Amino acid sequence: MGKQWRFALGVVWALAGATGVTGATAHAVELTTIEHKWLHAALPVLRFASEQDLPLDIVVRPQAMPGATPLGMAFVDGRCKLVLSMRGNLEAQATLDRIEPSLVNAVVEAITAHELAHCWRHLQQTWGSLPEGLDNGQWRAHVSHEQAKLLTDMWRTRREEAYADLVGLAWTLKHNPDRYEEVHAWKVRVRANQVINTGPHDTRLWVELARDRRAFGAAASIFEQVRPLWVAGLRASF
Repeated sequence: MGKQWRFALGVVWALAGATGVTGATAHAVELTTIEHKWLHAALPVLRFASEQDLPLDIVVRPQAMPGATPLGMAFVDGRCKLVLSMRGNLEAQATLDRIEPSLVNAVVEAITAHELAHCWRHLQQTWGSLPEGLDNGQWRAHVSHEQAKLLTDMWRTRREEAYADLVGLAWTLKHNPDRYEEVHAWKVRVRANQVINTGPHDTRLWVELARDRRAFGAAASIFEQVRPLWVAGLRASF
Protein backbone atom coordinates (compact mmCIF):
# COMPACT_ATOMS: atom_id res chain seq x y z
CA MET A 1 0.00 0.00 0.00
CA GLY A 2 3.04 2.27 -0.15
CA LYS A 3 3.81 4.79 2.54
CA GLN A 4 1.26 4.66 5.34
CA TRP A 5 0.68 5.29 9.01
CA ARG A 6 -0.73 2.45 11.05
CA PHE A 7 -2.07 2.32 14.57
CA ALA A 8 -3.69 -0.40 16.62
CA LEU A 9 -7.44 -0.50 17.16
CA GLY A 10 -7.01 0.15 20.88
CA VAL A 11 -5.94 3.76 20.35
CA VAL A 12 -9.13 4.57 18.45
CA TRP A 13 -10.96 5.33 21.68
CA ALA A 14 -8.88 8.49 22.03
CA LEU A 15 -10.38 9.76 18.79
CA ALA A 16 -13.66 10.67 20.44
CA GLY A 17 -11.99 13.69 21.97
CA ALA A 18 -8.59 14.05 20.32
CA THR A 19 -7.21 14.96 16.92
CA GLY A 20 -4.00 12.93 16.99
CA VAL A 21 -2.68 9.56 18.08
CA THR A 22 0.69 7.87 18.20
CA GLY A 23 1.04 5.14 15.64
CA ALA A 24 2.51 1.69 15.99
CA THR A 25 5.17 2.76 13.50
CA ALA A 26 6.32 5.46 15.97
CA HIS A 27 5.03 8.27 13.77
CA ALA A 28 2.90 10.97 15.34
CA VAL A 29 -0.30 10.77 13.33
CA GLU A 30 -2.10 14.09 13.22
CA LEU A 31 -5.50 13.22 11.87
CA THR A 32 -7.16 15.63 9.49
CA THR A 33 -10.62 16.99 10.21
CA ILE A 34 -12.23 14.66 7.66
CA GLU A 35 -10.37 11.59 9.00
CA HIS A 36 -11.46 12.48 12.50
CA LYS A 37 -15.06 12.90 11.32
CA TRP A 38 -15.16 9.49 9.64
CA LEU A 39 -13.51 7.62 12.51
CA HIS A 40 -15.65 9.33 15.13
CA ALA A 41 -18.79 8.23 13.25
CA ALA A 42 -17.37 4.70 12.86
CA LEU A 43 -16.59 4.25 16.57
CA PRO A 44 -19.55 1.96 17.41
CA VAL A 45 -18.46 -0.53 14.75
CA LEU A 46 -14.79 -0.28 15.80
CA ARG A 47 -15.77 -0.94 19.41
CA PHE A 48 -17.69 -3.99 18.22
CA ALA A 49 -14.63 -5.23 16.33
CA SER A 50 -12.54 -4.82 19.46
CA GLU A 51 -15.09 -6.68 21.58
CA GLN A 52 -15.00 -9.51 19.04
CA ASP A 53 -11.17 -9.59 19.26
CA LEU A 54 -10.85 -9.14 15.52
CA PRO A 55 -7.24 -8.51 14.41
CA LEU A 56 -7.91 -5.07 12.97
CA ASP A 57 -5.52 -2.18 12.36
CA ILE A 58 -6.36 1.33 11.21
CA VAL A 59 -4.19 2.48 8.30
CA VAL A 60 -3.93 6.15 7.31
CA ARG A 61 -2.51 6.87 3.88
CA PRO A 62 -0.63 10.19 4.15
CA GLN A 63 -0.19 10.63 0.40
CA ALA A 64 -2.85 12.24 -1.78
CA MET A 65 -5.35 9.67 -3.10
CA PRO A 66 -7.74 11.64 -5.34
CA GLY A 67 -10.82 9.67 -6.32
CA ALA A 68 -10.02 6.69 -4.10
CA THR A 69 -12.63 4.99 -1.95
CA PRO A 70 -12.35 6.92 1.34
CA LEU A 71 -12.68 3.79 3.49
CA GLY A 72 -11.54 0.35 2.40
CA MET A 73 -10.38 -3.00 3.75
CA ALA A 74 -7.23 -4.98 3.08
CA PHE A 75 -6.02 -8.27 4.52
CA VAL A 76 -2.29 -8.64 5.15
CA ASP A 77 -0.46 -11.37 7.07
CA GLY A 78 -3.55 -12.53 8.88
CA ARG A 79 -4.66 -9.06 9.95
CA CYS A 80 -7.41 -6.81 8.63
CA LYS A 81 -6.45 -3.27 7.63
CA LEU A 82 -9.13 -0.59 7.62
CA VAL A 83 -7.59 1.87 5.17
CA LEU A 84 -8.34 5.60 5.19
CA SER A 85 -7.55 7.21 1.80
CA MET A 86 -8.80 10.71 2.52
CA ARG A 87 -5.90 13.11 2.06
CA GLY A 88 -6.06 15.07 -1.15
CA ASN A 89 -9.26 13.17 -1.88
CA LEU A 90 -12.36 15.33 -2.32
CA GLU A 91 -14.51 12.21 -2.41
CA ALA A 92 -14.08 11.77 1.35
CA GLN A 93 -16.08 14.92 2.06
CA ALA A 94 -18.29 14.56 -1.01
CA THR A 95 -19.48 11.17 0.23
CA LEU A 96 -20.65 12.73 3.49
CA ASP A 97 -22.20 15.68 1.65
CA ARG A 98 -24.43 13.31 -0.30
CA ILE A 99 -25.95 12.01 2.94
CA GLU A 100 -28.72 13.74 4.89
CA PRO A 101 -26.83 15.36 7.83
CA SER A 102 -28.91 13.62 10.50
CA LEU A 103 -28.19 10.27 8.82
CA VAL A 104 -24.40 10.59 8.48
CA ASN A 105 -23.45 8.60 11.59
CA ALA A 106 -25.81 5.73 10.77
CA VAL A 107 -24.56 5.54 7.18
CA VAL A 108 -20.88 5.67 8.14
CA GLU A 109 -21.56 2.87 10.62
CA ALA A 110 -23.13 0.83 7.80
CA ILE A 111 -20.16 1.57 5.54
CA THR A 112 -17.72 0.50 8.26
CA ALA A 113 -19.73 -2.66 8.99
CA HIS A 114 -19.61 -3.39 5.24
CA GLU A 115 -15.81 -3.26 5.38
CA LEU A 116 -15.77 -5.36 8.55
CA ALA A 117 -17.72 -8.02 6.67
CA HIS A 118 -14.82 -8.32 4.20
CA CYS A 119 -12.51 -8.72 7.19
CA TRP A 120 -14.74 -11.45 8.62
CA ARG A 121 -14.84 -13.41 5.37
CA HIS A 122 -11.04 -13.32 5.12
CA LEU A 123 -10.61 -14.42 8.73
CA GLN A 124 -12.99 -17.32 8.12
CA GLN A 125 -10.94 -18.17 5.01
CA THR A 126 -14.12 -18.06 2.96
CA TRP A 127 -13.60 -14.88 0.92
CA GLY A 128 -14.56 -15.53 -2.69
CA SER A 129 -16.08 -18.94 -2.00
CA LEU A 130 -19.66 -20.06 -2.51
CA PRO A 131 -21.68 -21.83 0.18
CA GLU A 132 -21.56 -25.60 -0.13
CA GLY A 133 -23.89 -26.94 -2.79
CA LEU A 134 -23.96 -23.74 -4.84
CA ASP A 135 -22.05 -23.77 -8.11
CA ASN A 136 -23.36 -22.81 -11.51
CA GLY A 137 -20.35 -23.09 -13.76
CA GLN A 138 -22.01 -24.41 -16.93
CA TRP A 139 -21.67 -21.00 -18.56
CA ARG A 140 -17.89 -21.48 -18.76
CA ALA A 141 -18.31 -23.86 -21.68
CA HIS A 142 -19.75 -21.03 -23.80
CA VAL A 143 -17.00 -18.42 -23.37
CA SER A 144 -13.26 -18.24 -23.96
CA HIS A 145 -10.76 -18.98 -21.21
CA GLU A 146 -9.94 -15.27 -20.91
CA GLN A 147 -13.60 -14.31 -20.71
CA ALA A 148 -14.26 -17.01 -18.12
CA LYS A 149 -11.47 -15.68 -15.90
CA LEU A 150 -12.74 -12.11 -16.15
CA LEU A 151 -16.32 -13.11 -15.39
CA THR A 152 -15.28 -15.38 -12.53
CA ASP A 153 -13.24 -12.61 -10.91
CA MET A 154 -16.00 -10.04 -11.45
CA TRP A 155 -18.76 -12.22 -10.06
CA ARG A 156 -16.62 -13.32 -7.11
CA THR A 157 -16.19 -9.67 -6.14
CA ARG A 158 -19.90 -9.05 -6.73
CA ARG A 159 -20.85 -11.84 -4.34
CA GLU A 160 -18.56 -10.47 -1.63
CA GLU A 161 -19.87 -6.94 -2.11
CA ALA A 162 -23.41 -8.29 -1.80
CA TYR A 163 -22.54 -10.10 1.44
CA ALA A 164 -20.92 -6.95 2.84
CA ASP A 165 -23.87 -4.74 1.84
CA LEU A 166 -26.19 -7.09 3.71
CA VAL A 167 -23.96 -7.03 6.80
CA GLY A 168 -24.02 -3.22 6.72
CA LEU A 169 -27.81 -3.33 6.65
CA ALA A 170 -27.93 -6.00 9.37
CA TRP A 171 -25.77 -3.74 11.54
CA THR A 172 -28.23 -0.90 10.97
CA LEU A 173 -31.18 -3.12 11.82
CA LYS A 174 -29.56 -4.12 15.10
CA HIS A 175 -27.96 -0.85 16.20
CA ASN A 176 -29.94 1.89 14.44
CA PRO A 177 -33.32 0.23 13.81
CA ASP A 178 -35.20 3.54 13.67
CA ARG A 179 -33.06 4.58 10.68
CA TYR A 180 -33.21 1.28 8.77
CA GLU A 181 -35.52 2.40 5.98
CA GLU A 182 -33.48 5.58 5.44
CA VAL A 183 -30.14 3.74 5.36
CA HIS A 184 -31.64 1.13 3.03
CA ALA A 185 -32.88 3.90 0.71
CA TRP A 186 -29.38 5.41 0.73
CA LYS A 187 -27.92 2.03 -0.25
CA VAL A 188 -30.49 1.71 -3.05
CA ARG A 189 -29.36 5.09 -4.42
CA VAL A 190 -25.67 4.21 -4.15
CA ARG A 191 -26.14 0.97 -6.10
CA ALA A 192 -28.69 2.32 -8.61
CA ASN A 193 -26.33 3.37 -11.40
CA GLN A 194 -24.17 0.48 -12.60
CA VAL A 195 -21.73 0.82 -15.47
CA ILE A 196 -21.85 -2.94 -16.05
CA ASN A 197 -24.89 -5.08 -15.38
CA THR A 198 -23.88 -7.83 -12.89
CA GLY A 199 -20.58 -5.97 -12.46
CA PRO A 200 -18.40 -6.09 -9.32
CA HIS A 201 -20.57 -3.65 -7.35
CA ASP A 202 -23.96 -4.53 -8.79
CA THR A 203 -25.60 -5.71 -5.57
CA ARG A 204 -29.06 -4.40 -6.46
CA LEU A 205 -30.60 -7.88 -6.29
CA TRP A 206 -29.50 -8.41 -2.69
CA VAL A 207 -30.31 -4.87 -1.58
CA GLU A 208 -33.85 -5.29 -2.91
CA LEU A 209 -34.23 -8.56 -1.01
CA ALA A 210 -33.35 -6.65 2.17
CA ARG A 211 -36.02 -3.99 1.66
CA ASP A 212 -38.23 -5.75 4.22
CA ARG A 213 -36.35 -5.78 7.52
CA ARG A 214 -38.20 -8.99 8.46
CA ALA A 215 -36.32 -10.87 5.72
CA PHE A 216 -33.16 -11.19 7.81
CA GLY A 217 -32.39 -14.43 9.63
CA ALA A 218 -32.64 -14.87 13.38
CA ALA A 219 -28.96 -15.64 14.10
CA ALA A 220 -27.37 -13.58 16.86
CA SER A 221 -24.31 -12.65 14.77
CA ILE A 222 -24.74 -10.08 12.03
CA PHE A 223 -22.31 -12.14 9.95
CA GLU A 224 -24.63 -15.16 10.10
CA GLN A 225 -27.89 -13.21 10.15
CA VAL A 226 -27.44 -12.25 6.50
CA ARG A 227 -26.79 -15.77 5.23
CA PRO A 228 -30.39 -16.63 4.17
CA LEU A 229 -30.70 -13.41 2.17
CA TRP A 230 -27.24 -13.80 0.68
CA VAL A 231 -27.93 -17.37 -0.43
CA ALA A 232 -31.34 -16.41 -1.82
CA GLY A 233 -29.66 -13.72 -3.91
CA LEU A 234 -26.97 -16.12 -5.07
CA ARG A 235 -29.58 -18.61 -6.27
CA ALA A 236 -31.50 -15.88 -8.09
CA SER A 237 -28.32 -14.57 -9.73
CA PHE A 238 -27.40 -17.89 -11.37
